[in-house]
Amino acid sequence: MTTTKTSNAEMRKALWSTFWRSFAANAPWELTRQEATGYAFSMVPSLRVIYRDDPNGKAKALQRHMQFFNITNVLLPLVLGTSIAMEEENHQNPNFDPELINNVKVSLMGPLSAIGDSMFLTTWRVICMGLAIGLCQQGNILGPILFMASYNIVTIAVRWFGLKIGYEEGTKFIQRVSDSNIIQSISDKAAILGMMVVGAMIPTYVVLNSPIKIGTGKAAISLVKTLDQIVPSMLPLIATLIVLWMVRKKWKVSWILVIIVAFSIIGTWLHILAP
Repeated sequence: MTTTKTSNAEMRKALWSTFWRSFAANAPWELTRQEATGYAFSMVPSLRVIYRDDPNGKAKALQRHMQFFNITNVLLPLVLGTSIAMEEENHQNPNFDPELINNVKVSLMGPLSAIGDSMFLTTWRVICMGLAIGLCQQGNILGPILFMASYNIVTIAVRWFGLKIGYEEGTKFIQRVSDSNIIQSISDKAAILGMMVVGAMIPTYVVLNSPIKIGTGKAAISLVKTLDQIVPSMLPLIATLIVLWMVRKKWKVSWILVIIVAFSIIGTWLHILAP
């Protein structure tokens, strides 16, 4: 399928409006159609330009984009750009099948959500939090500023270039990426990187100390130091693995939190744990 690109100032302005509207796409999220309302809302400026001489065509286009849709919001503009290019083709080519527009949207939901969740929600966001939490613990105002800046500069750039690539390349770019299997490859590597980052944060953000000592008098050796010589930060690691086991056994989060609080209070009272 060949898409016709519109390069006039009116269309560029509409693309900018679509870009800014995409940030609010999750605001009207609901269970039955999920992001559909936000998607249609984001498409409105571009549809006004494409179907400015065809009110009926614009109404049908809005109905098309009110169908069920859900995707990682950072990659939403990439799909929006593709839809806009296809809507242009639909308006200009009488032989174009408009059903293809929603078919392409649906086919992109799964793979792009997988790569979006892996790269941005569970990897890049965690890395940014790891960089900022240290400053936040010190009461430094630069902590939240660093998190907001590092996370949003990257994701905003991905949003804009995603919209631009989707619009200028139509479905050709997505097809090339899909054929090369790069989505699955990046998704797998991002998931591994995310787990490594989270694992590396355990010694810093999971605090578990014990006053217990092995031996008596001056020869007494701290239990914590002894365990750390075997495996660094062994107690935080054991605590994390126990919580992970609870999560995998599908224990309720509320009960896990109650157990952690109760263990902390009782352990401190019995002098097994130290503040």
